[in-house]
Order: sequence, then structure tokens, then C-alpha cells
Amino acid sequence: MPTYEYRLLQMPKNATIGRFNEQIRNMVADGWEPLMLSGDACVNILFRREASAEQAPERAVAAAAVQPVA
Repeated sequence: MPTYEYRLLQMPKNATIGRFNEQIRNMVADGWEPLMLSGDACVNILFRREASAEQAPERAVAAAAVQPVA
């Protein structure tokens, strides 16, 4: 069974959509797969990618860092 790592990308309501789109494109190019979109006061996108073999399983399944978009 594959092991995944996760990231949450947040866009505050005052952020520019161009910067947000650029960050999404960069994450997808790095192998991240968007899973879920949610939000009210800000937009949140949950991403995952398969963890590399050298990563410890406990790190791979834990949610990584929240990346705010300026």
C-alpha cells in the first residue's frame, strides 16, 4: 500500500489569484495531487503525493505544513 505525504495550501481573501494559480501549478509539477477544495473566509486546497522510500512512515502520513499565499 502506498504511503503519502500531505500539504495544505491556503489563499486568504486578499491574495491575488495569479499568485495562487502559480503556486498550484508549481506543486502539481512537483508531483502533488490536489484532493480537496474548501473554504469560506479563505480558500484551502489539500494536496498529497506518494512519499519517497527514504521518508519515515510517521512523517509521510502526517499533514505537513500549511503554506499561506501572499
